[in-house]
Amino acid sequence: MNSVVSADNHGKLKSVIRLLRPRQWTKNLIAVLPLLFSGNLFKPDLLIHVALCVAGLCLLSGSIYVFNDILDVEADRKHPTKCKRPIAAGAIQVSEAWILGLICLGLSFIFAYSVRPALCLVFLAYLLLQMAYTHRLKHRVVLDIFCIAAGFVLRALAGGASAHVPLSSWFLLCTSLGALYLGLEKRRQELAVLGESAASHRKVLGKYSDRLVDRMEAVILPSLVTAYAFYSFQSQYGQWMMITVPIVLYGLFRYQVLSLQDNLTQSPEEVLLRDRPIQLTVALWVVASASVVYGWLPAFCRAAVGLADGFRVSF
Repeated sequence: MNSVVSADNHGKLKSVIRLLRPRQWTKNLIAVLPLLFSGNLFKPDLLIHVALCVAGLCLLSGSIYVFNDILDVEADRKHPTKCKRPIAAGAIQVSEAWILGLICLGLSFIFAYSVRPALCLVFLAYLLLQMAYTHRLKHRVVLDIFCIAAGFVLRALAGGASAHVPLSSWFLLCTSLGALYLGLEKRRQELAVLGESAASHRKVLGKYSDRLVDRMEAVILPSLVTAYAFYSFQSQYGQWMMITVPIVLYGLFRYQVLSLQDNLTQSPEEVLLRDRPIQLTVALWVVASASVVYGWLPAFCRAAVGLADGFRVSF
């Protein structure tokens, strides 16, 4: 009897974790970037603040996923993959989901307030954006993509607020364009997976097509590369940041390869968690950026040049 109860509790816990979608929490790590680029990554107090901010964002996004699944439960039951979500599958009751969502929502604002009361305003803006997206804007072509991008920008603003770092316009522009690209790829893969029944699952998908997505990406991708190149060239740490441009280009090209090979790009978090080249690219970009921001790369190059000149041979 005890083993049966234990198994039921274990199954319920797994369903709760799945409902909160922790695999998608990787998107909240963008909140760490303002601290990284500020040069204050190794200040313990700021690092703790940003960690609490990321934890709060995870709880906030988790609560929103719960509320979305409650509202979309009937549509999810008709979807080929979303029908396996805990509420749609009947693993968690709607009343239980409401309680879980409200607890996570309350805890997220407690975390934000403990870092900085002003951070609550960013969290509130994110919550209102997601509410508007869920109830209306996700049914508006193009505006739905902009809402996805705005969510990434607000995550970055939350990181800047928690680290007391003002974000440059170039950083925000690159974040916006990158998020727009991810949003377009998400729509492309939804069209590929759902096929002719796409519009029946979500009306707005009937207004998208591969041709339209191609045209939009033809604007977004060159703009993203150009904006990031300018951002790197005008970096306060000098032109050393330009070494990260080829890394970003490779990451974009790799993402396009994945877009044509399979449907991973329907979920950006799955790309990050499952594709080794993308993982290595992100890691290399972080290391390269940190080596420039904290002066490790320039110092190493100066030392290497000095050492090489020291071996001058006289004839």
